[in-house]
Amino acid sequence: MEPLNLVNLIQAATVGVSSLGGVLLWQKSHLRGIALLVWFTAFASAVNILEETGITRDIYLISPVFIMFFGPAVYLAVKHATHSNFKASDWLHLLPVLPILFFTAEVAAVIAVGTVWRVIYAYFTARLLIHYKQKLDEQRSDADDFSLNWLLWLIVVTALFNFVDLVRLNSQILISHELNIFGQGINNGVWLLATSIIIVKFVDQNMLPRPVKNVSVQVKQHSPGNEDYQSIFNELDRRIQKEKWFLQLRLTLADISELTGLQTREISRAINTVTHKSFNEYINDYRVQHVCQALDKQTSMSLTQLYTDAGFSSKASFNKVFKENMGVTPSQYKSDKSTGS
Repeated sequence: MEPLNLVNLIQAATVGVSSLGGVLLWQKSHLRGIALLVWFTAFASAVNILEETGITRDIYLISPVFIMFFGPAVYLAVKHATHSNFKASDWLHLLPVLPILFFTAEVAAVIAVGTVWRVIYAYFTARLLIHYKQKLDEQRSDADDFSLNWLLWLIVVTALFNFVDLVRLNSQILISHELNIFGQGINNGVWLLATSIIIVKFVDQNMLPRPVKNVSVQVKQHSPGNEDYQSIFNELDRRIQKEKWFLQLRLTLADISELTGLQTREISRAINTVTHKSFNEYINDYRVQHVCQALDKQTSMSLTQLYTDAGFSSKASFNKVFKENMGVTPSQYKSDKSTGS
């Protein structure tokens, strides 16, 4: 048995963090795919420790296959959390991994193929997250609370890092043992950090809404023309302003459909055609106007009271939308109005 080194200590920390994190995530039924992914991370780290210390290396080497496994595993976990439960066909994404188990002795080749495979699935996962945000924008006024942009960036950064680490893995015969261990330590440290971020973020995350599948802004063959959509929008816009429906917390396209009797598809298409904005942008524009009108009157209400009364569900989404619409932060806008500038 070889002595433990710094890399093994980082791997042991990953085992501990992932094991506990998986338990916390499993308590949320919609995040059980993420919990399984985190638990697999713990398993992979434990196997790495066993192989690198020589305990199981002479039995059979399996750790190289993990590089290929993680790509589709992350994709399936994110799909389960944001779109639907696992289907039998989803497991086919893992099928190409099985033949690689018979070639793990060819470490360099398996690592190269696995890295490319992981980057391909990073693209699929990023596209899935972007599509999820677009669907929420079409259907919910609180879409920014569930954007998962942090996960999108995490996937992109780790995918780029995989390519960088591939250079180290294929240059091991050219670099010193100490430099290789240092690079391996950085790699494991990055994954420990990424796993920790995933656990903390998802534990704090509210229930992720599933997009409604039958809502679409695509024009159908027998759908109304632009003039008809204009008339639909005019009546819709009049009622939204008059009834101040935009002040309703977590307002959705389905809520507007219930209030007006219009189909969600018609509402979505009318807003998109006339304003060239998503439902989320359209509703939040009115909310920002509502806050600005109150600030213009130099109200004594706090910004927290204002954004809550305007229908925003979080300070972060309010600040983001306000800055995008007005070009300044809410605090700066309020300060400017107080000083008369």
